[in-house]
Amino acid sequence: MIADLAVRGLATLDEPVEVTTDPTTGFPVITVGRRITAAEVTDAIDDE
Repeated sequence: MIADLAVRGLATLDEPVEVTTDPTTGFPVITVGRRITAAEVTDAIDDE
């Protein structure tokens, strides 16, 4: 459910978004067209 909500939000950016299932963990994986680094996540969290 969280992955679906994230995809809806990301879809507004007009970037290709794909939800798949990780074969090892079974968790949903969101593909946004490029790798997101830990530094980018840290910067986004700091901005809040």
